[in-house]
Amino acid sequence: MTFTVTPETGDHRTATVRLAGELDMSTVPELDTAISDLVGTGRNRLVVDLGELAFCDSTGLACLVRGDNRCAELGGWLRVTNHRGHVARVLAISGLDEFLRYQP
Repeated sequence: MTFTVTPETGDHRTATVRLAGELDMSTVPELDTAISDLVGTGRNRLVVDLGELAFCDSTGLACLVRGDNRCAELGGWLRVTNHRGHVARVLAISGLDEFLRYQP
């Protein structure tokens, strides 16, 4: 399955990152780079859309938490939205569904 990371910048502080495929130890570097690039441009509010993500393991969860920590260092946050199926279950079991919940 192909993994894609599609960043869509909003204003100078926000961006949406759409993920598709499987987020695991082999694909985490792509997301990590995308988050670093966005934070490097001053965007500190990231919404990660998981609607097309079929799988996420513990390394993917760790990447999301690291991303939130990077954003928090600049006074922002990383939040997830549109999770379902296996990904929603993994987020719920880990407690990250509450911690990283996007509330517009």
